[in-house]
Amino acid sequence: MKKTLFVSFIFIMLFLAFGELSSQIKKEKGRLSGATKDAIDTLAVQNAQMIVKENKGLLEREINPKTYIMGPGDNFLISIIGTESVIFEAPVSPEGKVLIKGAGAVDVRNKTLSEAVELITRQIRLFYKAGNIDVVLREIREFKVIVSGKVAKPISVSATAADRVSEAIEKAGGLQFESSERNISLIRRETNEIIPVDLVKFFMLSDEKSNPTLLGGDLIRIPPKNEVDLVEIYGEVYDPGIFEFVKGDSLSTLIKFSQGFLNSAFLDSVEFARKDETGDNLVKRYINLNSWKDKLFSGEPLPGDFALMPNDRVYIRKFPHWLENDYVIVLGEVKYPGKYAIRKDQDRISDVIKRAGGFTDKAEIQNIEFIRQIDQKIKDPEIERLSRLVPSEMSVSELRYFQIKINEKKGGMAIDFRNIIKDEKSDDNIFVMNLDSVIVPTQNLFVNVQGRVNRPGKVRYKEGLNYMDYINLAGGFAFRADIDETFINKPLGGQFLASKIEDYVIEPGDAVLVPTQKDVTFMETFTLVLTIATQLVTIAGVIIAIMNIRGN
Repeated sequence: MKKTLFVSFIFIMLFLAFGELSSQIKKEKGRLSGATKDAIDTLAVQNAQMIVKENKGLLEREINPKTYIMGPGDNFLISIIGTESVIFEAPVSPEGKVLIKGAGAVDVRNKTLSEAVELITRQIRLFYKAGNIDVVLREIREFKVIVSGKVAKPISVSATAADRVSEAIEKAGGLQFESSERNISLIRRETNEIIPVDLVKFFMLSDEKSNPTLLGGDLIRIPPKNEVDLVEIYGEVYDPGIFEFVKGDSLSTLIKFSQGFLNSAFLDSVEFARKDETGDNLVKRYINLNSWKDKLFSGEPLPGDFALMPNDRVYIRKFPHWLENDYVIVLGEVKYPGKYAIRKDQDRISDVIKRAGGFTDKAEIQNIEFIRQIDQKIKDPEIERLSRLVPSEMSVSELRYFQIKINEKKGGMAIDFRNIIKDEKSDDNIFVMNLDSVIVPTQNLFVNVQGRVNRPGKVRYKEGLNYMDYINLAGGFAFRADIDETFINKPLGGQFLASKIEDYVIEPGDAVLVPTQKDVTFMETFTLVLTIATQLVTIAGVIIAIMNIRGN
């Protein structure tokens, strides 16, 4: 009896629990059926975030439903809100069909995304009483395309229908130096359609048709660069150069490739050159492109534009008397160091110094450096020849020339600024040129004594002292100092042997250098002793011979 009551109690409890569960399910269904459009929009946002996370590639931008072609592996997320609301995934099968829960299958082969959404929505309405139907692309498919020809590594690579030809090429290692950028072919093997690809147009002109998106089974073929059929542009454009010719190129295409006109471009008479039919002569004509200056990249039709042919050339000249942006650099002890614009053949050194605010009180006028940068670009053929030889192969004159030129301060000019300060009509006050540099050092009130002295270092300059006075102030000559080889270095590069200078006055900034005596080797000592001994024996022999003669 107790056992029967216990079983009855358990049965009643299960029945009550089942009733509560049923009530909760009904409430949940009611909540779902009353979901608002905002909730569906939130779901769509979350789903879009899911797509970005799950998609292995980076999307260029949102997919265009009118151009994206569906295929096996694409995956839909379908939301149906009605008397019964459902959300489910619907992948595209290998046959190109989408199986819809409770509504059959829809064929989306070679359909765009917008067409596929319309077909699916129409099919659902045949079987569902729905107030709202949302069909979104949850995940895009991956497939293989073949990249062949002049790439680093011809291979099959994975891609999506949102990837472009250039991205598949990068996955294959990228183009080689000899690869064509403009004559690439995209072969759509399903339809045997050949689509031209022009990466120069895509990257320079943002022409998306020149770099199409991919489909499964595509073949990308990259030929070698066409070195024969070329078009060229030179002169006053941002990026002059030579480009492969592609049928359909026009004059405006070539100018756009060069990134447009500089402000200095003289557009009244742009020179255009084309070979005649024989290929032996050039036919030239001049074109007025003034109307193109502000419209080149506007997308509007350009008046007078015409098709190009291989080997056409365009020359855009500079405005006559165009003012160049020449400048000089003034550094060091002036009030306002920096760059200063100059007028060619009008501004002199004194004009630039005035614009820089003049010299400061600390300026060392006599040691100012003036460097002509353009002279540094001048090559010396003789130095280039000698630099390929070892010193033992040079003649004495060649070696001296090489030693002098190798230590030359290229571009340095001997300008005495003290003369310019005294008289602006001085011959030293020359016209400045583009990129000239004026370097004004700080006053140096010391003489630098280095080498074999007892206290090497800087010694305070005192007017009237000679080099020996400064060596004594530095503690005198140290052990093994080579006194006869002491020399003086000038701040601007001059070098003098101290013992040979007569009436020379040491100036601030000079350096007195005392070298170490050369080490004498055993062989040098032995040779010297042997030479002296030989000379003594010779002298003794002569004396003995003379004495014998007198004795007789």
